[in-house]
Amino acid sequence: MDWSQLVVPSLRSLNPYRPGITEEKLRRDTGLSEIFKFSSNEAPVPPSPAVAAAMRDALAQANRYPDAQDLLDKLGQHLRVPAGHLVLGNGSIDVIASLVRTFVSRERNVVLSEFGYCAYPEFVKEQGATVRLAASGRHFGHDVERLLTTIDSRTSMVLVDSPTNLSGHALTARELGYLIDYLPDHVLLVLDEAYAEFTDADAPRETEQLPLRHPNVVVTRTFSKAYGLAGLRIGYGIADAGLIGWLNRIRPPFPVSRMALAGASAALDDRAHVEHIVALARDGRRVLVDALDAMNIVVLKGSANFVLANFGRAARRVYEGLLARGFITRAMHAYGLPTHIRISVGTPREVEQLVTEMQHLLRPTPSVHATVEGL
Repeated sequence: MDWSQLVVPSLRSLNPYRPGITEEKLRRDTGLSEIFKFSSNEAPVPPSPAVAAAMRDALAQANRYPDAQDLLDKLGQHLRVPAGHLVLGNGSIDVIASLVRTFVSRERNVVLSEFGYCAYPEFVKEQGATVRLAASGRHFGHDVERLLTTIDSRTSMVLVDSPTNLSGHALTARELGYLIDYLPDHVLLVLDEAYAEFTDADAPRETEQLPLRHPNVVVTRTFSKAYGLAGLRIGYGIADAGLIGWLNRIRPPFPVSRMALAGASAALDDRAHVEHIVALARDGRRVLVDALDAMNIVVLKGSANFVLANFGRAARRVYEGLLARGFITRAMHAYGLPTHIRISVGTPREVEQLVTEMQHLLRPTPSVHATVEGL
Protein backbone atom coordinates (compact mmCIF):
# COMPACT_ATOMS: atom_id res chain seq x y z
CA MET A 1 0.00 0.00 0.00
CA ASP A 2 1.24 3.48 -0.86
CA TRP A 3 0.76 5.26 2.45
CA SER A 4 2.10 8.52 1.01
CA GLN A 5 -1.20 8.93 -0.82
CA LEU A 6 -3.20 8.61 2.40
CA VAL A 7 -1.26 10.79 4.83
CA VAL A 8 -1.90 14.50 5.30
CA PRO A 9 -0.14 16.19 2.33
CA SER A 10 1.97 18.47 4.52
CA LEU A 11 3.61 15.40 6.10
CA ARG A 12 5.11 14.13 2.85
CA SER A 13 8.11 16.44 3.02
CA LEU A 14 8.89 15.80 6.69
CA ASN A 15 12.06 14.10 7.85
CA PRO A 16 11.85 11.96 11.00
CA TYR A 17 14.01 13.05 13.90
CA ARG A 18 17.10 10.87 14.08
CA PRO A 19 18.54 10.65 17.59
CA GLY A 20 22.21 10.01 18.11
CA ILE A 21 23.61 6.52 18.49
CA THR A 22 22.60 5.00 21.81
CA GLU A 23 24.92 3.21 24.20
CA GLU A 24 22.90 0.03 23.75
CA LYS A 25 23.21 0.09 19.95
CA LEU A 26 26.96 0.72 19.99
CA ARG A 27 27.42 -2.06 22.54
CA ARG A 28 25.47 -4.45 20.28
CA ASP A 29 27.37 -3.36 17.16
CA THR A 30 30.89 -3.42 18.61
CA GLY A 31 30.78 -5.85 21.51
CA LEU A 32 32.53 -3.25 23.68
CA SER A 33 31.67 -3.50 27.35
CA GLU A 34 32.36 0.14 28.25
CA ILE A 35 30.62 2.89 26.30
CA PHE A 36 30.97 6.65 26.85
CA LYS A 37 28.18 8.87 25.58
CA PHE A 38 29.07 12.47 24.69
CA SER A 39 26.41 13.05 22.03
CA SER A 40 23.05 14.13 23.47
CA ASN A 41 23.88 16.82 26.04
CA GLU A 42 22.43 14.81 28.91
CA ALA A 43 23.53 15.01 32.52
CA PRO A 44 26.52 12.67 33.01
CA VAL A 45 25.29 11.39 36.39
CA PRO A 46 22.04 9.66 37.43
CA PRO A 47 19.21 11.45 39.26
CA SER A 48 19.62 11.97 42.98
CA PRO A 49 18.45 9.32 45.50
CA ALA A 50 15.58 11.64 46.44
CA VAL A 51 14.28 11.53 42.87
CA ALA A 52 14.57 7.74 42.73
CA ALA A 53 12.67 7.42 46.03
CA ALA A 54 9.88 9.74 44.86
CA MET A 55 9.47 7.74 41.67
CA ARG A 56 9.30 4.46 43.60
CA ASP A 57 6.52 5.93 45.74
CA ALA A 58 4.66 7.11 42.63
CA LEU A 59 4.94 3.65 41.09
CA ALA A 60 2.57 2.33 43.76
CA GLN A 61 -0.15 4.50 42.20
CA ALA A 62 0.69 3.79 38.57
CA ASN A 63 -2.80 2.37 38.08
CA ARG A 64 -4.24 5.91 38.49
CA TYR A 65 -4.07 8.80 36.05
CA PRO A 66 -1.75 11.59 37.25
CA ASP A 67 -2.65 15.03 38.61
CA ALA A 68 -0.13 17.71 37.63
CA GLN A 69 -1.39 20.50 39.89
CA ASP A 70 1.02 19.87 42.77
CA LEU A 71 4.02 20.18 40.46
CA LEU A 72 2.57 23.27 38.77
CA ASP A 73 2.14 24.92 42.17
CA LYS A 74 5.67 24.00 43.29
CA LEU A 75 7.17 25.11 39.98
CA GLY A 76 5.29 28.39 40.22
CA GLN A 77 6.75 29.04 43.67
CA HIS A 78 10.23 28.12 42.43
CA LEU A 79 9.99 30.52 39.47
CA ARG A 80 7.89 33.17 41.24
CA VAL A 81 5.30 32.77 38.49
CA PRO A 82 1.56 32.08 39.04
CA ALA A 83 0.74 28.44 38.31
CA GLY A 84 -1.84 29.56 35.75
CA HIS A 85 1.03 30.81 33.58
CA LEU A 86 2.63 27.35 33.39
CA VAL A 87 2.07 24.37 31.13
CA LEU A 88 3.79 20.98 31.35
CA GLY A 89 4.81 18.78 28.46
CA ASN A 90 6.47 15.53 27.48
CA GLY A 91 9.75 17.42 27.36
CA SER A 92 9.91 21.11 26.42
CA ILE A 93 9.96 20.07 22.76
CA ASP A 94 6.38 18.84 23.25
CA VAL A 95 5.37 22.31 24.45
CA ILE A 96 7.08 23.91 21.43
CA ALA A 97 5.39 21.53 18.99
CA SER A 98 2.02 22.30 20.60
CA LEU A 99 2.65 26.04 20.26
CA VAL A 100 3.32 25.64 16.54
CA ARG A 101 0.18 23.51 16.11
CA THR A 102 -1.90 26.10 17.95
CA PHE A 103 -0.65 29.33 16.38
CA VAL A 104 0.77 28.50 12.94
CA SER A 105 -1.46 27.78 9.94
CA ARG A 106 -0.92 26.99 6.26
CA GLU A 107 -0.91 30.57 4.98
CA ARG A 108 1.52 31.77 7.68
CA ASN A 109 5.27 31.53 8.28
CA VAL A 110 7.72 31.08 11.15
CA VAL A 111 11.06 32.88 11.38
CA LEU A 112 14.01 30.72 12.44
CA SER A 113 17.75 31.24 12.59
CA GLU A 114 19.83 29.47 9.98
CA PHE A 115 21.47 27.33 12.67
CA GLY A 116 18.57 27.05 15.10
CA TYR A 117 17.57 23.66 16.49
CA CYS A 118 17.13 21.29 13.54
CA ALA A 119 13.74 19.94 14.72
CA TYR A 120 11.97 23.32 14.43
CA PRO A 121 11.48 23.35 10.63
CA GLU A 122 9.73 19.99 10.75
CA PHE A 123 7.10 21.33 13.16
CA VAL A 124 6.43 24.23 10.80
CA LYS A 125 6.23 22.06 7.68
CA GLU A 126 3.82 19.73 9.48
CA GLN A 127 1.37 22.64 9.56
CA GLY A 128 1.86 23.31 5.86
CA ALA A 129 3.40 26.66 6.78
CA THR A 130 6.57 28.30 5.47
CA VAL A 131 9.96 28.58 7.15
CA ARG A 132 11.75 31.92 6.75
CA LEU A 133 15.42 31.61 7.65
CA ALA A 134 17.45 34.48 9.05
CA ALA A 135 21.21 34.20 8.59
CA SER A 136 22.90 33.31 11.85
CA GLY A 137 25.44 35.50 13.57
CA ARG A 138 28.86 34.74 15.01
CA HIS A 139 29.43 31.34 16.61
CA PHE A 140 26.31 30.10 14.78
CA GLY A 141 24.20 32.15 17.18
CA HIS A 142 21.23 34.43 16.54
CA ASP A 143 21.49 37.76 14.72
CA VAL A 144 18.67 39.79 16.25
CA GLU A 145 18.64 42.42 13.49
CA ARG A 146 18.31 39.73 10.81
CA LEU A 147 15.56 37.96 12.74
CA LEU A 148 13.56 41.18 12.92
CA THR A 149 14.04 42.09 9.25
CA THR A 150 12.95 38.57 8.20
CA ILE A 151 9.53 39.06 9.82
CA ASP A 152 6.71 40.01 7.47
CA SER A 153 2.93 40.45 7.69
CA ARG A 154 2.39 36.68 7.49
CA THR A 155 4.80 35.77 10.30
CA SER A 156 3.10 34.04 13.24
CA MET A 157 6.14 33.14 15.31
CA VAL A 158 9.85 33.68 15.89
CA LEU A 159 11.39 30.57 17.44
CA VAL A 160 14.89 30.74 18.93
CA ASP A 161 16.97 28.46 21.13
CA SER A 162 19.22 30.28 23.59
CA PRO A 163 21.73 28.84 24.28
CA THR A 164 21.61 27.19 20.88
CA ASN A 165 21.54 23.42 20.51
CA LEU A 166 24.34 23.62 17.96
CA SER A 167 27.02 25.83 19.52
CA GLY A 168 25.74 26.83 22.97
CA HIS A 169 25.81 30.50 21.98
CA ALA A 170 23.33 32.51 24.07
CA LEU A 171 21.60 35.81 23.43
CA THR A 172 22.84 38.59 25.69
CA ALA A 173 20.38 40.49 27.85
CA ARG A 174 20.75 43.47 25.51
CA GLU A 175 20.05 41.38 22.39
CA LEU A 176 16.99 39.74 23.89
CA GLY A 177 15.64 43.07 25.10
CA TYR A 178 16.09 44.57 21.62
CA LEU A 179 14.31 41.62 20.00
CA ILE A 180 11.33 41.93 22.34
CA ASP A 181 11.14 45.72 22.05
CA TYR A 182 10.94 45.66 18.25
CA LEU A 183 8.86 42.48 17.86
CA PRO A 184 5.52 43.23 16.14
CA ASP A 185 2.46 42.64 18.32
CA HIS A 186 1.08 40.00 15.94
CA VAL A 187 4.19 37.80 16.31
CA LEU A 188 4.77 35.27 19.10
CA LEU A 189 8.35 34.92 20.36
CA VAL A 190 9.15 31.43 21.65
CA LEU A 191 12.40 31.33 23.62
CA ASP A 192 13.66 27.76 24.02
CA GLU A 193 15.88 27.76 27.13
CA ALA A 194 16.72 24.08 27.47
CA TYR A 195 20.22 25.02 28.70
CA ALA A 196 19.27 28.04 30.83
CA GLU A 197 20.87 26.73 34.03
CA PHE A 198 24.32 26.53 32.40
CA THR A 199 24.54 30.08 31.06
CA ASP A 200 27.29 32.53 31.97
CA ALA A 201 27.05 35.91 33.66
CA ASP A 202 26.23 37.99 30.57
CA ALA A 203 23.14 35.92 29.67
CA PRO A 204 19.67 37.32 30.43
CA ARG A 205 18.44 36.72 33.97
CA GLU A 206 14.92 36.03 35.23
CA THR A 207 13.61 35.42 31.72
CA GLU A 208 10.81 33.43 33.35
CA GLN A 209 9.26 36.81 34.23
CA LEU A 210 9.12 37.98 30.60
CA PRO A 211 5.77 36.36 29.69
CA LEU A 212 4.13 38.17 32.62
CA ARG A 213 5.17 41.53 31.14
CA HIS A 214 4.98 40.62 27.44
CA PRO A 215 1.96 38.44 26.50
CA ASN A 216 3.48 37.55 23.11
CA VAL A 217 6.60 35.98 24.69
CA VAL A 218 6.75 32.31 25.71
CA VAL A 219 9.71 30.73 27.53
CA THR A 220 10.23 26.95 27.52
CA ARG A 221 12.56 24.94 29.74
CA THR A 222 13.26 21.31 30.50
CA PHE A 223 14.13 18.91 33.30
CA SER A 224 16.26 16.91 30.83
CA LYS A 225 19.57 18.74 31.17
CA ALA A 226 20.53 20.35 34.50
CA TYR A 227 18.00 18.28 36.44
CA GLY A 228 19.23 15.03 34.91
CA LEU A 229 15.80 13.66 33.94
CA ALA A 230 16.12 13.24 30.16
CA GLY A 231 14.68 9.72 30.31
CA LEU A 232 11.52 10.89 32.09
CA ARG A 233 10.55 13.36 29.33
CA ILE A 234 9.23 16.39 31.19
CA GLY A 235 9.51 20.10 30.45
CA TYR A 236 7.41 23.21 30.78
CA GLY A 237 6.39 26.49 29.23
CA ILE A 238 5.82 29.89 30.82
CA ALA A 239 3.24 31.98 29.00
CA ASP A 240 0.25 34.28 29.24
CA ALA A 241 -2.61 32.46 30.99
CA GLY A 242 -4.96 33.14 28.06
CA LEU A 243 -2.46 31.63 25.63
CA ILE A 244 -2.19 28.51 27.77
CA GLY A 245 -5.97 28.19 27.69
CA TRP A 246 -5.83 27.89 23.91
CA LEU A 247 -2.84 25.57 24.07
CA ASN A 248 -4.71 23.17 26.33
CA ARG A 249 -7.47 22.76 23.75
CA ILE A 250 -5.23 20.75 21.43
CA ARG A 251 -3.20 18.81 23.98
CA PRO A 252 -3.95 15.17 24.84
CA PRO A 253 -5.15 14.32 28.34
CA PHE A 254 -2.41 13.50 30.86
CA PRO A 255 0.61 14.34 28.67
CA VAL A 256 3.10 13.76 31.54
CA SER A 257 3.35 10.48 33.45
CA ARG A 258 2.92 10.12 37.21
CA MET A 259 6.56 9.00 37.56
CA ALA A 260 7.82 12.04 35.64
CA LEU A 261 5.75 14.39 37.79
CA ALA A 262 7.09 12.81 40.98
CA GLY A 263 10.68 12.84 39.75
CA ALA A 264 10.52 16.48 38.65
CA SER A 265 8.96 17.54 41.95
CA ALA A 266 11.74 15.85 43.94
CA ALA A 267 14.40 17.29 41.60
CA LEU A 268 13.13 20.82 42.25
CA ASP A 269 13.72 20.26 45.97
CA ASP A 270 17.25 18.91 45.51
CA ARG A 271 19.14 22.07 44.55
CA ALA A 272 22.48 20.58 45.59
CA HIS A 273 22.21 17.90 42.90
CA VAL A 274 21.35 20.46 40.21
CA GLU A 275 24.30 22.62 41.27
CA HIS A 276 26.54 19.53 41.11
CA ILE A 277 25.45 18.82 37.52
CA VAL A 278 25.95 22.47 36.53
CA ALA A 279 29.42 22.51 38.14
CA LEU A 280 30.38 19.31 36.29
CA ALA A 281 29.33 20.95 33.03
CA ARG A 282 31.23 24.18 33.60
CA ASP A 283 34.40 22.47 34.81
CA GLY A 284 34.28 19.83 32.09
CA ARG A 285 33.64 22.43 29.41
CA ARG A 286 36.74 24.32 30.52
CA VAL A 287 38.85 21.15 30.39
CA LEU A 288 37.60 20.31 26.89
CA VAL A 289 38.18 23.83 25.58
CA ASP A 290 41.73 23.93 26.96
CA ALA A 291 42.54 20.47 25.61
CA LEU A 292 41.16 21.21 22.14
CA ASP A 293 42.99 24.54 22.05
CA ALA A 294 46.21 22.68 22.84
CA MET A 295 45.51 20.36 19.88
CA ASN A 296 45.04 23.40 17.60
CA ILE A 297 41.36 22.59 17.12
CA VAL A 298 39.02 25.55 16.70
CA VAL A 299 36.44 25.32 19.48
CA LEU A 300 33.44 27.57 20.10
CA LYS A 301 33.13 28.61 23.72
CA GLY A 302 29.39 28.38 24.33
CA SER A 303 27.27 28.56 27.47
CA ALA A 304 25.82 25.07 27.72
CA ASN A 305 26.91 21.57 28.76
CA PHE A 306 28.83 20.84 25.56
CA VAL A 307 31.34 22.31 23.13
CA LEU A 308 31.32 22.54 19.34
CA ALA A 309 34.68 21.97 17.65
CA ASN A 310 35.84 22.27 14.06
CA PHE A 311 38.18 19.37 13.30
CA GLY A 312 38.56 20.29 9.64
CA ARG A 313 39.47 17.40 7.36
CA ALA A 314 40.18 15.22 10.39
CA ALA A 315 36.53 15.30 11.52
CA ARG A 316 35.42 12.00 10.01
CA ARG A 317 38.56 10.20 11.15
CA VAL A 318 38.16 11.52 14.69
CA TYR A 319 34.43 10.79 14.87
CA GLU A 320 34.74 7.24 13.55
CA GLY A 321 37.90 6.58 15.54
CA LEU A 322 36.22 7.61 18.76
CA LEU A 323 33.17 5.52 17.91
CA ALA A 324 35.31 2.43 17.34
CA ARG A 325 36.77 2.96 20.83
CA GLY A 326 33.35 3.32 22.46
CA PHE A 327 33.10 7.13 22.56
CA ILE A 328 29.87 8.50 21.06
CA THR A 329 30.05 12.14 19.93
CA ARG A 330 27.74 14.04 17.57
CA ALA A 331 28.71 14.73 13.96
CA MET A 332 27.00 17.90 12.75
CA HIS A 333 25.90 16.75 9.28
CA ALA A 334 22.27 17.62 10.12
CA TYR A 335 23.33 21.27 10.30
CA GLY A 336 25.39 21.13 7.11
CA LEU A 337 28.66 21.28 9.07
CA PRO A 338 30.56 18.09 8.16
CA THR A 339 33.83 19.28 9.73
CA HIS A 340 32.26 19.98 13.13
CA ILE A 341 31.73 17.63 16.07
CA ARG A 342 29.66 18.48 19.14
CA ILE A 343 30.92 16.99 22.39
CA SER A 344 28.81 16.84 25.55
CA VAL A 345 30.50 17.15 28.92
CA GLY A 346 30.88 13.94 30.92
CA THR A 347 32.25 13.17 34.36
CA PRO A 348 35.88 14.23 35.03
CA ARG A 349 37.06 10.66 34.43
CA GLU A 350 35.10 10.39 31.17
CA VAL A 351 36.38 13.74 29.91
CA GLU A 352 39.96 12.78 30.73
CA GLN A 353 39.62 9.51 28.80
CA LEU A 354 38.02 11.28 25.84
CA VAL A 355 40.82 13.85 25.69
CA THR A 356 43.41 11.05 25.71
CA GLU A 357 41.68 9.30 22.80
CA MET A 358 41.41 12.53 20.78
CA GLN A 359 45.10 13.25 21.35
CA HIS A 360 45.93 9.78 20.07
CA LEU A 361 43.74 10.17 16.97
CA LEU A 362 45.15 13.60 16.14
CA ARG A 363 48.78 12.67 16.72
CA PRO A 364 50.76 13.31 13.51
CA THR A 365 51.81 10.16 11.69
CA PRO A 366 55.61 10.07 11.36
CA SER A 367 56.80 10.34 7.78
CA VAL A 368 58.61 7.28 6.48
CA HIS A 369 61.61 8.10 4.27
CA ALA A 370 63.15 5.16 2.44
CA THR A 371 66.79 5.52 1.45
CA VAL A 372 68.44 3.46 -1.25
CA GLU A 373 72.21 3.30 -1.14
CA GLY A 374 74.09 3.93 -4.30
CA LEU A 375 71.50 6.27 -5.85
